[in-house]
Amino acid sequence: MDPITLSIFMEFSSGILANFATDAVKHFFISTISVKPELENKIKAAKTSTDIEAIFKEAVGVIDAYADQGNITIDGGLLKALRGIRFDHAHGTVNIAGTTIKSEVLVTGGSAGSSGKTVIGGNTSMKSQGTSIERGEGCSITMTGGANITQT
Repeated sequence: MDPITLSIFMEFSSGILANFATDAVKHFFISTISVKPELENKIKAAKTSTDIEAIFKEAVGVIDAYADQGNITIDGGLLKALRGIRFDHAHGTVNIAGTTIKSEVLVTGGSAGSSGKTVIGGNTSMKSQGTSIERGEGCSITMTGGANITQT
């Protein structure tokens, strides 16, 4: 998201999202725009806080898991989002095993400049609106650096 778009959004949304830290709001919308780039133009065209609220409602339904320099481990369970799920290992580690992940769009791995690692272990199912990756017991996918898988 360019600085002008971010400034416009933060100005309008400060009242709507007052209970959330500024950095958390920025990260949420930057990651949401990476999944739905058309939202950036809608933010630029926003004139009122009502416009921003409508954009926020369109953006919800996204799970963004960002490891930064830490670790994210998901072992068992179901993760489901309406619009998109992203696991970005950045400079840390993401481990997913024995889990079902479902969304319209799934992005797993690292972004540009990442040095971390994502391991998707056995008994894991990842389903998007048009794709499915299934791993049985003892199977895994490992991604390092900027490598990622995008499912649409």
